[in-house]
Parts: sequence; C-alpha cells; structure tokens
Amino acid sequence: MTSTLEDEAERTSPERAEAPARTPFWRRPWIVPLAVAVVFYTYTAAEPFVGVPEAQAPLQPHPGFGLYYPLLMVHIGAGTVAMLTMVPQVWPWLHRHHPKVHRVTGQVYLLAVLVAGSAALVVVWWAPQPGKVGALCLTVFWLATTAAGYWTGRREDYEKHRRYMLYSFAIAASNMGGAYGLMVLELLGISVDPAYFGEAARWIPWVGDLMLVQWWLHRTARRPVRG
Repeated sequence: MTSTLEDEAERTSPERAEAPARTPFWRRPWIVPLAVAVVFYTYTAAEPFVGVPEAQAPLQPHPGFGLYYPLLMVHIGAGTVAMLTMVPQVWPWLHRHHPKVHRVTGQVYLLAVLVAGSAALVVVWWAPQPGKVGALCLTVFWLATTAAGYWTGRREDYEKHRRYMLYSFAIAASNMGGAYGLMVLELLGISVDPAYFGEAARWIPWVGDLMLVQWWLHRTARRPVRG
C-alpha cells in the first residue's frame, strides 16, 4: 500500500508533471523543408562558378584588385559550408541525442563563418554600390554574433550561447531571402529597379530574421536550456 502511494505521488509530483516531453525528430517537420531550402539555395548560388573560367563567371574579376575573384571564391566556398552546417546546428533532436555531432558541426560552422566573413569584409568594398552598406553591416554582425556565441559556449553560458548562435544562424539564413525573393518576383513577372532591389535584399532579410529570432527567444524564454 505504501509503495502504491509513493508511486502515485511520484507520478503526480510537480517536478514530474512539469518535465517537458521530448519531441521525436519526425515530429519536427520544419527541419526537412529548411534542409531542402538550404541545399537548393547553396547549389543555385555556387553552381554557376564551378568549373567556369573567370572570364565567363557571373561576377567578373575586378580590374583594380587582383585578389577580388580568388577571395570571392573563398567566400562562396566557405559560405556554402556554413550554410550546410547551419542546418544540423539548429536541429534540437540532433543536439539532444548526438551532442558530439552538434559540437563538431558547430566547430566547422565557426571556422566557415570566420573564413567567409573575413573574405567578405575585403570583397564587399569592390561590390556593386547598391546594397554595399547593408552587406557590410550584415557581415560585421555575422562575425560578431558568431564570435559571441563561441565565447559564451566556451564559458558554458548556454543560455547566451543559444541566443547568439541563433542570431548568427538568422543572419546566415537571410542570404536565401534575396535569392528566393527574386525568384518569386520573376515568376510573377514583376520588374523591380536593380538598385532598389539590391538595397532591399541587403537589409530586409537579415533584419527581419533577427526580429523573428528575438520574438522566438522571448516566446520560449521559460524553456530549459541544455548544454
């Protein structure tokens, strides 16, 4: 009888009742469309430069800066790695059940961001004028939030680590906003002045993504953060 009462008390205790239920990976359907969107974007962004001579590339070498095109290729290559490793980083199921994979892909992501961001800081000065300031701000914020995420992770401050890394992922994912936005406009037959589109594409996606992440962090502020 005593054992039965103890079992009942354990089942109805506040600690047990408030324990969050673990969600199976197959019940997080957003990870699949995110992965598809990222893979499709990285393929369409990088494929035109693969195996193509510089003279036939979508972005031509800059006559006033010989390292422009090589650094552009470094930026595209490292940026592709960062985009692909971003997906497993934001997958809670993988983080919970395979923490080592989470750490390794996180280290690869950090290195890719460092390389891609450093190259972008140089390349952006020779980029077309529309959107140049937005691209520079995006790059600085990307490097800063990623560095803050790395530092807080090393200090085992996982709440801040999660916050800064979500900021970093939001900025990385914003690259898809301009590309998919242009595809939608072309499908709808809507023509937009390239200068206006260039400015909008370099500001709206990453600022909007950061606002969405901030809303999400506020909404989930009471959830426990696991290291």
